[in-house]
Order: sequence, then structure tokens, then C-alpha cells
Amino acid sequence: MTILPNGLTIEESHAGHGLKTTVHYFNLPGDDYAALVRQVEIQNIGGAELELELLDGLPEVLPFGVENSNYKEMGNLLRSWMDVFNLENGIPFYKLRSSTNDDAEMSSIESGHFYLSSTGEGEQLYPIVDYEVIFGGNTSLTYPDRFAALPLAGLLAQAQYPVNKVPCGFSGTARTLAPGASLKLNTIIGHVNDIARINHRAAELCREEYFAAKALEAAALTEDLTADIATRTSSPVFDAYCRQSYLDNLLRGGYPFIFDNGAEGFVVHLYSRKHGDMERDYNFFSLAPEYYSQGNGNFRDMNQNRRNDVFFHPKVGSFNIKMFYSLIQADGYNPLSVQGTSFEILPDAGDKLKAWLAGALEGDDDGLERLLAGRFTAGSLINYIADHQIMLQISEQEFLSGVLALSQQNIEAAFGEGFWSDHWTYNLDLVEGYLDIYPERRGELLFGDETYAFYDSAAYVLPRSEKYVISGGKVRQFGALLEDEEKLHKLKRKASDTQWLRTQGGHGEIYRTSLFVKMLSLALNKFTTLDPYGMGVEMEANKPGWNDAMNGLPGLVGSGMSETLELRRMLVFMLEALENTADLPSAVALPAEIAALLTQVDPAVTEVLDGSLDSFLYWDRVASAREAYRAEIRFGITGETADWSLAVIRDMLALWLRKVDQGIELAVTMGNGLVPTYFRFEATRFQPVTDEAGEPVISGYGLPKARVEAFEASALPYFLEGPTRWLKTLDNKQTAKEIYNKVKQSGLFDPVTSMYRTSVSLEAETHDIGRIRAFTAGWQERESNFLHMSYKYLLELLKAGLYEEFYSELKTSLIPFLDPEVYGRSTLENSSFISTGGNPDPHTHGRGFVARLSGSTAEFLSMWRTMMAGSSLFATRDGELTLALHPALPGWLFDEQGEVSFKLLGSTEVTYVNPRHADTFGDSKVVIQTLALTFRDGAERVITGGLLRGADAEALRRGEIAAIRAVME
Repeated sequence: MTILPNGLTIEESHAGHGLKTTVHYFNLPGDDYAALVRQVEIQNIGGAELELELLDGLPEVLPFGVENSNYKEMGNLLRSWMDVFNLENGIPFYKLRSSTNDDAEMSSIESGHFYLSSTGEGEQLYPIVDYEVIFGGNTSLTYPDRFAALPLAGLLAQAQYPVNKVPCGFSGTARTLAPGASLKLNTIIGHVNDIARINHRAAELCREEYFAAKALEAAALTEDLTADIATRTSSPVFDAYCRQSYLDNLLRGGYPFIFDNGAEGFVVHLYSRKHGDMERDYNFFSLAPEYYSQGNGNFRDMNQNRRNDVFFHPKVGSFNIKMFYSLIQADGYNPLSVQGTSFEILPDAGDKLKAWLAGALEGDDDGLERLLAGRFTAGSLINYIADHQIMLQISEQEFLSGVLALSQQNIEAAFGEGFWSDHWTYNLDLVEGYLDIYPERRGELLFGDETYAFYDSAAYVLPRSEKYVISGGKVRQFGALLEDEEKLHKLKRKASDTQWLRTQGGHGEIYRTSLFVKMLSLALNKFTTLDPYGMGVEMEANKPGWNDAMNGLPGLVGSGMSETLELRRMLVFMLEALENTADLPSAVALPAEIAALLTQVDPAVTEVLDGSLDSFLYWDRVASAREAYRAEIRFGITGETADWSLAVIRDMLALWLRKVDQGIELAVTMGNGLVPTYFRFEATRFQPVTDEAGEPVISGYGLPKARVEAFEASALPYFLEGPTRWLKTLDNKQTAKEIYNKVKQSGLFDPVTSMYRTSVSLEAETHDIGRIRAFTAGWQERESNFLHMSYKYLLELLKAGLYEEFYSELKTSLIPFLDPEVYGRSTLENSSFISTGGNPDPHTHGRGFVARLSGSTAEFLSMWRTMMAGSSLFATRDGELTLALHPALPGWLFDEQGEVSFKLLGSTEVTYVNPRHADTFGDSKVVIQTLALTFRDGAERVITGGLLRGADAEALRRGEIAAIRAVME
């Protein structure tokens, strides 16, 4: 079996029968229908002539309209709707006759799946769609009883009844094969809105030339998509792994395609979908069946997988920053589900649109005008034109650009379920990635664009008075969220619609502000959610952080240090941004509600830092202020603003940083020198809440309420995430080395596989912490090498300058350097997790399991860019743009010619020439001596040293330099 980026080939030889069978699959690209192509070739490898009768196909084809879950639960009943149409044209069209819902309103089903098979000579083959014709009563579909008993001609003459059953899709032919001769069948299994389109093209779609061209196009598609990361080192497997990781990353985060709109362009992420791998059977994903298709995804996943967008595609600009910061709510949380973006015509562009359509269309089309009257996607617009055979007087691309020039782009999202405590922590990575390419735009980014919005969810985080309850004699935090029906009713909203925070209590205009104000609001919300000891950020909204399997921690009033460490990063970033205020405004306008919360928090921080307020009373006071703020903004804000001086904000942020640092120091002490990832809090003193009659007051969750008077914190066993995030906050290499040594000496390192585990043993923990405790050790999130997290740790070693340690770990932890026999799958693709030595089944140790599409690809791409180009790329010096390449490459990665090459910014081929095969780091490192530039217009220039300045740096960023040859000495 050979697995290709966009294809799969299975080959089998049978010497006894003298037959070699090759089956090749690929996704059909670049046409007006979606399909999978199956090509079967039978070759006579014997010495005698063979007479063959062949049937090939699918034993079951589920008609369109069948939902997977319904088929599993009501498969028998659903057979009543199933039918196969269009047999008179020899191209079966599989669909249900109508909708299957038990409602008063019924709907017809027009779209369907189709099956078209032909020989290599272009002969269309008649299909068999009734499985009983082939298998008879053998419902296992493992042996073709009827075909074994009847000649093919007799089988094809049988009456077919593809009703009351799941139909099949088979086609056959008879052939005499001389030695060395072969027989080929080409089959398209596809989906289309109107089968007449396929009927009309049947002859074309049966030609061998069509399949040959599409096979080449399919292979070229993935080759072109991954050209952005084309890499050449001494390891061909590593080079191929780079491409596959890039491909898998875009399948989850999307490929940024920029539509022309007459200005900077609209960014649409093609291909994206939720995890995108069928191995994750618990994750539903969908792709729109249209051109320029987009899919659904989770906030965290899309966010992290788009981290490197600007590095590979500088024209993406601040799009992702705008999207994911706008999705942060005024309470600091965010929706789970992120959909593809949509468009709508600008309110004042109606007349311009009519004029454009009049010039672009050969005639009027009311349906198209109705489509453009609401929200649409680029794909739905092109689909409509294709499906209705609308004639354009200009090209499709010109037409689309003209419409988009009159449109605005909309972010689409939905609450989903729960509020995870960590999702926001990925946002700053987007900002840092942007500023690494556009460092001169920091002030403009933070203050220049005042069109950022606040997502407004119908879910509401309840105050402690509603979610602190007594269970088994202990205080627990259950029922933390309210899905706010009152809000939906009051504001006349639907839960599935994308909504934004509005003024006038939710009835006014969408409130818009700058990125800096969004950051300040987020920092404020997270700072006021620090736990009673001031260490971790509370998991107070029903969900944990990155490790979903710790789902019991919110109930244990848990908190996470990972989020606190990310809060520290954000505070440091904001303080650095405010160091030089020469080109910044003197003040920013804050919503009155945020300003009021700041006014309450500021003195409390001062008092707790000077010792006049104890930590519990501080926590209670700040948490109460936060809860009052949430109640105030529940439906919306007033729209009133207050101007706050940046100098005042800077002083306030500095105090917050002091408070956060105290909490981190305390956490490290409790962790005996290694920061814990999680804490749980037990109420050591509390009072039941009673009514006037002395009876317990019952919460919405159904348990008696409690009022806590004292907490005691306890750290959970070590997890890898805490030290990993800790490394992100450090700029001291020696401290990073000490952390590395402590981690390696702990149970986080697995000596059996020489990999890192998500945690040390959890055997001593109770099942209260979450499903992770019920998992087998060394499996899923429990004590396994969860690739996303171990890669994140490796990345931080690299960024901390621990190059020797990084490359030592790389040999045993990076997938392309593993033994495929042990790994159990292709070492070009990642796994969700690798079983470690703690698993009781030794046969699993070192094997990869479950979906390859995860955050691991984002972490690897960040490793790759740091290895190839260094931690920092562009900078401004003396008012001009500069670019410096600081690769962190070991000598063994240079090929026989002493070269390593890679694509920089997705378009410039950079080749490092290192004849001595020396490391580019360490005391004996080689450094760049000269840079030879080749411009796309043919011009050439050689620069001494490794720094590009001014016009050259800007030309590189614009993609005007085709190649750079960097000679090292």
C-alpha cells in the first residue's frame, strides 16, 4: 500500500492465478462536482492467456439524505425512503425520496450521489445497484453467491429492485487477457445537485484522458499547496514530513485564500474543518458542498493552526487577529464553534450592485438578486451561477471581485458548549506572529483600527452564589452556566445566530473599539478570575483548559497555572507596547462598565500588595466586582465611555504584573521548584445557604447552595503543560535549563520510549478530577505522549536557546525520526497520542494512535520556522526595516553539498551553504558571511553579512526576491 498526499494505491500480486491487481484512489479536483475516483487495473502476469469476468464496486452506497447517526439507530426504517434513480441513463443517482423528519413540514431531496464506471477504452459500463443480484441471500456481502453461479451476461440481464434495502454500486466486464495485457476500470463515486449535468457529460467523463489529467491535477494540487514549505535537508523523510505537516495543518486551520475586492482583499480559509479526520469519531465536521468551501471548527483549533499564516502568507495581515480578538466576549470568554466567514452587500451599495449586475449578466435573474439580498459565501454565489447556467459577460473571477468590492465580510460563530479556560491564550501568538513580519505596525495594530467588536453569547457565567453547592458534604462548583433564554427573548435573537455586543442594553449599535482595549478587557477579566491564592486562573465556567479530560476540575473549584502564565505574557506585551508613547494616543475610550470594574479592582490590588488586605478577602472583593460587572453587561452595555490615560493604565498593569508574579512564585514553591499545572480548592469553612424558614436554598443544578469562608489549595501531580507555558515567559537560558533538567528527572519523562508524557502517574488521584483518571495509563490524555503538548514543550526548548537539548530530544520525539515498525503508521504523519511505558500492554509502547490532525502541526511549523529562520525575523532599526536570518540548524541536517534550503514567506527560496557541516549554534557555530539576492526581475545583488536593510528587506516581504543564497563560515 502506498499513501500519497492526495491518493492511495493498493497493489496485490497472485502468482498462482497469474494476476496483479492495482487499485488507486484519488479525490477528483477542479470540476463542478465532488467525487472520489477508484481505478482498478488487472494485469496478466502469467505465461498463459486468461479469460476474465470482473465485477468491481461498492457493496453499499448510502443514498444522500441519510444521516450517519440516524442510520446507526434506525437503519431498518430508513430503507423505506431509499431509492436509485436515473438507471435509464446508466448512471445511478442515489437519494432519499423525501425528508425523514417526523414533522408537519416535509421537503423533497434534489441532490444525490452518483456512480459512473467505464473501461480504460472509454466504454461506459451498465451498473448493478441491487446487491441481491450479486450476493443473493448472503447479506454479509462477503461472497458473491449469485455471481459465482451465473455468467456476467446472465447477471446483467437480471431484474433489479433497489428499494427497501441499501443499494450497491457495481459494474462489470468480460475480457480475454494475453500474457502482459491488462484491463482497467475507472469509477467515479460522486455527489451532484442535478444529475442531468453528469448525464450530459457522460462520454467526456468516461474517457481515459479525463482520468489521467485529473490524477495529475490531484497530485499537483497538494504539491502546489505545500510548496510554501518546500524544504531540502540531508533527511528526505524530514523534508516530506514538513510538507505533510503543512498540509495537515491547513486541513484543520484552513488555507488563506485572498479574494480580490478592489482593496486589500478578503481572506477566506479554504478546506478548514473541525479536526478533519474520521478517526476522531466523537467530532462532527462538515465542509460546504460548494466552490471555495469552508468548514466548521473550534475556536482553539483554528486559532492555533493559523498561528503561522502571516509567516507563509504576509498578505493575510491582521485578519486572524481581528477575527479571534473580536470573538472574545466582554466577559473574557469566547464561542466554541467558529464557522466559515460570509459576505453581505454594504447597506449603501444597493444601486451600485444593480448597475454591476446589469453589466455583468446577459439577462436578469431574480434568484441571484435574492441570494445577494442576504448573507452569502463566494462559493454559494459561484454555485448558483453554475447550477442555473447563468451566462456572464465577464469572467467568473471578475464578477466575483466586483460583487465583493461592494460587500462586507462577516465573522460567523456559535456558543457551542461551555467556556474553556484556555482558548484566549492562543490569541497573543497571532499578534506576535504578525509583528514578527510587520514590526513597524505595532502602534497602528493596537490603536489604529477601532472596528473590533465583542462577540455576545446567550450563555452566561453564573455568580458563585448560584454555582457553589454542597455535594457529599463538600463544596463543589456545579451548574456554572446559564443558557440565557431570557436574553434571547428580550433581544429577539436566535441562539444559532452570530451576535455582537450592542449599546443601549443590547438594542443599539454594535460597540466597536481598538485591539488595545480588547486586550485590556481580556487581561482585566482574567486577572479578576485568579483563584483565592492568586495562583491559577479559575475554571469557573464549566470547562477546564487544554486538557479536556480534566473535566472534573471545574467542579473541584479548580484553577490552571497555564492560563496565569499566559496572562503574564499578555501583561508584559502590553507594558512593552506602552514603554514608548511618542506615537500613541494619550488616552483610550473604555466602555463605562469596564472603566467601573477597573476603578474597583485598582485599589484592591494596591491594598493586597501593601499587605493591608488579606488574600481571601481580596479574592472575594474582586470576584464580587467581576460578578457585578457581568450582571451589568448581561444584555448589553449603555454605550457610554470614559477616557483613561495610557500612563494610568501602564501603572495599573505594572501592579497586576507584580500580583501575578507573586502567585507564580507561590505556585512554584508549592510545586517544589517546578510549577504545577493544576490546583484544586477545598472549602475548609463554609455555611449552607438557608431561607427564612431555615431550609436549604436549592441551586438551579438541584443541590443546596453554599457560601465559602475559607479555601485550601492543593496541587495536582505534575503535568507537562505548566512547565511548557512557564518556559514561554522566561528570557533566562539558565533558568530554562534548570526547568528542563527538573522535567527530565521527573516522571514526565518516559524512559521506555524516551518521550515526554502529559503527566506523571495519576494513580493516587480520585476519579473526581475527570475522565482522565478512568483512562488507561499511557492512553489518550492520561500519561501518554500527547503529541500536541510534547511538541509544544520541544518548541519552547528551541525558543529558549537550549539547542543541544532540543536536537537530542528531537531524535526520539519527532515523528520522522521514529522507527516506523514501532510507530505503527507512516512517519510522515502525526498521531493524536503515542502510547508510553505506563500502559499495561507493552505491544502499544511507542505506537501512534488516533487522528493525525491536531495542534501538533502548528507546533511543528513553529519549530520549523525557528530552525530555519530564527526566533525573530524582521525588526526596525534607526527607522528602517531590517531582516536577519538566525537559523538554529545542526550540522547533520545539511546535505552532502553542505546545503539546506527552505521557502521563506512562502515565496523566496533560501539556501544556506555550510561546507563544514558545522552547527549554526553554540560556541563553534558558523554564521552568515554573504547573502546573494536574486530578484524576480532578474537583478542580482551580493550583501556582506547576514542583514537585509531598507528597500531589500521590504522587497523580500513583498515577495520580489526569488532566491537568497547565504554562505556561512
